[in-house]
Amino acid sequence: MIKCIVVGKMNHKYLNEGIEYYKKQLPTQLEMIEIKDEKDASGMEAEGINILNKIKDSDVVVALAIKGKMMDSYQFSKLIEDVNTYQQGDLVFVIGGSYGLSKAVYQRSNHQISFSKMTFPHQMMRLILVEQIYRGFMIMKNHPYHK
Repeated sequence: MIKCIVVGKMNHKYLNEGIEYYKKQLPTQLEMIEIKDEKDASGMEAEGINILNKIKDSDVVVALAIKGKMMDSYQFSKLIEDVNTYQQGDLVFVIGGSYGLSKAVYQRSNHQISFSKMTFPHQMMRLILVEQIYRGFMIMKNHPYHK
């Protein structure tokens, strides 16, 4: 199973429709877990605790971070494949809120990746992430979608 722990509520119907489209195409179950978005940066630690409470010890955690490792779609696909093949727990992606992620979440993460040096709205990042997960599975299958 793949889980996406995300801070904040989704309030854009068109983004939800896109996410649902890709979720239905995936060969594995994908669960979206929403965490309450705190009002200001002082609440980031509370967000972090709530995030960490949703993660099991056996999970492989990938934090999305602007300063994380940049990878192309093939490398991202390999990360998914390796976790699915060699790890016991679930693959868990974490998208922070507008203030980022707490230090504790970064410390718990097994990987920190960046999709771009640009900043994206965290609601849009959900759709981008789910599409890239789908693309990763298509790469594993040598399906022409990814080209």
